[in-house]
Amino acid sequence: MLAEEAIVLSVYNDGTGTLTVGAGHTAAAGPPIPRSGMTVSLTEAINIFRNDLARTESQVDKAIRAVLSQHQFDALVSWHFNTGQIATATLTRKLNAGDVAGAAAEFAHWNKSKGKVLEGLISRRERETAIFLRGDYGEPKVRVIDSKGGPEEIFTADQIEALLGGTASSEEEQSTEELLANPISQLLPLHRPKQSASITKSLFQKFRHLIPEDGRDDTVAVVGVRGYYLNTMGKEGANDRGIYDDAILVVEPDGVHNFNANTDPGKFARGIAKLKSRQVVRYRPGPHGFSRKNGPYPAFRQDSDCTVVRDETGEETDSPGTRFWINLHRGSVTSTSSIGCQTVPPHQWNEFKTLVDGLLKKHSQDTFYYLLVDQTDVPQEETTMAVIPQASPVLTEVNRAQVLQQILALGELFRQNSTNEADMIWLRDAIRTVFPGEPKLVNPDVPAAKVTNDPLTSASDPELTPVNGALGKSIGRALDGRKTAIGAIGMLATTILPIFFPHLAPITAVAGPLIDGVTQAAATAGAAAQDSGGIGRELVTAAFPASAAMLFWGLLGKSEKWVRAIQRALPTQP
Repeated sequence: MLAEEAIVLSVYNDGTGTLTVGAGHTAAAGPPIPRSGMTVSLTEAINIFRNDLARTESQVDKAIRAVLSQHQFDALVSWHFNTGQIATATLTRKLNAGDVAGAAAEFAHWNKSKGKVLEGLISRRERETAIFLRGDYGEPKVRVIDSKGGPEEIFTADQIEALLGGTASSEEEQSTEELLANPISQLLPLHRPKQSASITKSLFQKFRHLIPEDGRDDTVAVVGVRGYYLNTMGKEGANDRGIYDDAILVVEPDGVHNFNANTDPGKFARGIAKLKSRQVVRYRPGPHGFSRKNGPYPAFRQDSDCTVVRDETGEETDSPGTRFWINLHRGSVTSTSSIGCQTVPPHQWNEFKTLVDGLLKKHSQDTFYYLLVDQTDVPQEETTMAVIPQASPVLTEVNRAQVLQQILALGELFRQNSTNEADMIWLRDAIRTVFPGEPKLVNPDVPAAKVTNDPLTSASDPELTPVNGALGKSIGRALDGRKTAIGAIGMLATTILPIFFPHLAPITAVAGPLIDGVTQAAATAGAAAQDSGGIGRELVTAAFPASAAMLFWGLLGKSEKWVRAIQRALPTQP
């Protein structure tokens, strides 16, 4: 059957729109429900198949009343596993009526999927007929593929049988098998923790001071991260109980090994203890579960004092004579099996226990220290870009005289060839209202006769430069001396607008010092205007770069005049 299905370790579309994973497992077979992006290990795929196989065998047993040989039963199980029609098919009716030949002939009729004849189904039905009639199983080879269409690895029947093993014989193995058959249950995340080794080691070093001095040089340690899947399992943002939403990471010289885990009690109830975060507890190998009907099993037992937080009653610290026995042991399928212990899901427990036991022996440690922290304690990956909050611009202290000089110098630039000098006079008077007084502009390189307190009265240079004439003399003369004015007015407008419409300007943060100098009345008017809306953000956003481009063109066209204007605009020290 595995040779017919192949084992694909990631979910794929079987060609008919049905999501499939592992050995032909679909949603119709029950949990786990294949979902896009889901992957399973080979062990998990084998256990899912074993679960599906047991269900299929039971259904064949129930539907067939005739006495069957082993090879007839095997053929029917393979056929029903693929078709799911054992309860209603003509094949079943003929077989129950004693018509073995007629039943054998019915296999060939099941060669379609959703009405379409498939060559693969024709071949499969031929092989199943051969098994049914003659017990001819051929020499099956099982293909294992990471993803549909990818490279495959071939397993022999003996190798697959070794993976399948015998039937689960203990309560723990049965529970493990159930979880493996449902690896995407609500208790278990989709993947193991992906925290990098460097981050885990950095986290361990961050809290190393919590470890007693006799253990700080230990080679093997374990770190628990409570809330690792805080926002991807259970209730978002909540530290849920009863699910494997935490992480346990084994730290050793050769790397870090990640496991799913639970660090909380399974439920809430007065007096139930939860191990307090940001503490270190020593553990040693030992039995857990003395009250179990099958007796205790190997785990890791608490070997030092610890502090717990009890529901409704608060913190409590134990002592050597009154240990809480917050152990580290295997969880189960239907719950995390914890009333305060740290647990690992059953399908990872044997790997975890074998790894830690082996490392302790290798490095001659009898115990290890377990550090429990919260997800918020974990440093960010270095490759992760931090989110920069969009905070309001911080207003800094402004030299009003210097701001005035800069505004007046800018006013001089767009006044020099302005067609509406009355507007420039209005701007000057408005600025003087906000900034009383007129500090003198001083520049030692400018003759005293040419220095004026009013930069709006400087002369202009009408010469048409090559830059101004770049688009032709007509356009050059039409815009000569006006490009700077148009650009400056546009930029100034989009800078002043935030005073009255704070949500519009793309350069609010740059204009912050200027806005800070505006009167309280203007700020109040701006707040009111913000509430009432205004010109669209898009218009203002487009106006600023267009004005900047025009200003830049104008400045290139009369750079010498710009230098002279800047020289005149340099203020004296206040």
